[in-house]
Amino acid sequence: MIYLIISLLAIVLILLGWGNLTSRIYGNFWSGWSSTLVAGLLSVTLLANTVGFFMPLNTSFEIVVILIGLLGLYSIKNLVIGMFQKRKDLWLLLFGLLAIGVSTFAPFINDHFGYYVGTVKWLSEYGIVKGISNINLVLGQQSSWHIFQASFDQILDPFLRINLVIFFIFTLYIFEKNKWALLLFLPFFLIYLQSPSPDLPVYCLAIICTIEVFDKNSKPNYSALWLLAIYLFTLKAIVFWLPLFVLILWWKSSGFKELTKGKNIVITSFLLVLFFGKQLWSFGDFIFPMQTNLVDVSWKPSSFLLEVSNRYALQKTYDMQYSEAEILSWNVMTKVLKWFTLSGFKSIINLLIVLGLLFFGGIAFLKKNNKMKLLWLCVTLKVVLIFYLSGQYRFMLDAMLPLLALLLLMVSIRSIYYKLIAVFGTLAIVFVFVFPHFLQQNISSFYVGQLMGKPKKEQVLKPQEYSIADYDTYTVGKLKFYTPNNYHLMLDVPLPCFVPYSLHEFVVAEVYPEPYDATDLSKGFYLRKITPTEKQQLDTILKNYTIYYPLDKPFVKR
Repeated sequence: MIYLIISLLAIVLILLGWGNLTSRIYGNFWSGWSSTLVAGLLSVTLLANTVGFFMPLNTSFEIVVILIGLLGLYSIKNLVIGMFQKRKDLWLLLFGLLAIGVSTFAPFINDHFGYYVGTVKWLSEYGIVKGISNINLVLGQQSSWHIFQASFDQILDPFLRINLVIFFIFTLYIFEKNKWALLLFLPFFLIYLQSPSPDLPVYCLAIICTIEVFDKNSKPNYSALWLLAIYLFTLKAIVFWLPLFVLILWWKSSGFKELTKGKNIVITSFLLVLFFGKQLWSFGDFIFPMQTNLVDVSWKPSSFLLEVSNRYALQKTYDMQYSEAEILSWNVMTKVLKWFTLSGFKSIINLLIVLGLLFFGGIAFLKKNNKMKLLWLCVTLKVVLIFYLSGQYRFMLDAMLPLLALLLLMVSIRSIYYKLIAVFGTLAIVFVFVFPHFLQQNISSFYVGQLMGKPKKEQVLKPQEYSIADYDTYTVGKLKFYTPNNYHLMLDVPLPCFVPYSLHEFVVAEVYPEPYDATDLSKGFYLRKITPTEKQQLDTILKNYTIYYPLDKPFVKR
């Protein structure tokens, strides 16, 4: 806890400095220090994204980020000191300490091990690598949030708890704006604090952005909110509904002339060029994991592995409870019905999403509120599209949580009740982390709950982490690589790291990654046809491991 308190305070101060230097460029997203922090967050990400094409986001880069932040902080040091002196809210302190306490537990989200850690390590050691998706397809996502995390992972946040910062910004926004109903989200957000999951910043900032659009006390700064919406799109492309929503409102409010002002065009173009350029460079196409075939680059990923990913995503819509052949044989009505009647808790969440969407739409049309109707249309478009691609509820929450936030803010009760409910909900989450066996024994279908570790006294000083350097070293072709003996113990495995399943994919797809320069991996990778000798070598290596879900039927070449 002690380490995280120091880390959070340091990063917040650095972001305040950055926000002070760059707020004039973006304009104020809203009033308050939380707006300055978001401006700083966006600015550090843009710098890191640009620098990452040319050099690793290593210790030297982090030192530069810190020094620039301190420079910006110096001119407002008295205001910052005054802020800390004036804001003596015990409730804010309580939520902050509870969040820090929960952050000290070990990561348990499955993506932390195979996606988040790997992405941040590659960024820190090599920068944005051309064709990194050929090492592992999931690395081609390169979320801007992991680029932001890599900006602090050497000195201020080596335990990858950057989500604690966005949790603090969201909580600070609530107290600055007196939006007490939003406190009800805090218990849910606690489960994202142990990993640099891009889901949490998307949820928090999408809620804030949407609320600011509907704020009756001040006119929305659409140009700033548009930039924030675009930024969230670079975190996760499935947030496309928010830029669409803000852009239409901005156009209706200010007209086409305002949209095409030089400053707005330049910043928007810079953000989008960085995003699509990063995707093209790391993934080989413009939006992960889609294959548009608009460009033909030597480092593009395997079409077969992309097809496997898409077919797997189709089955994930139904929680892997039906075969691909069964799903393809259904008509639209059957697909929707099966989605609502899955075994386990996911069918309940699916039903709540649709009911919530219908309920919000009903209120929007009854109130004859054009903003609400437009928001409902944008969110409905997103939900339908996601259902078509891979209807997992987690891909819909970024759109549904803002709707829920608006509905909660329509209910007027005393703030103390919101605070008490949020505290009890937070304590319930703390109980689950302290006694993880309760979740493991009672909700067996909640897989990630099985990865929760037991509390340890060392957490008073620093957070837990899975850090056991248990791996084997191999050389196949020109590439020397490392394979962990446990998927969840990858933090100390050197790069490039191949889990056994990735090696299995290479064998089935009959491809193998080749570095452009075996002595300098920062120059990137491309795929070539695997040789018989290499295939035999990989088959021999795979005998040492267990592949639990081999690429067998229905995932075979068609």
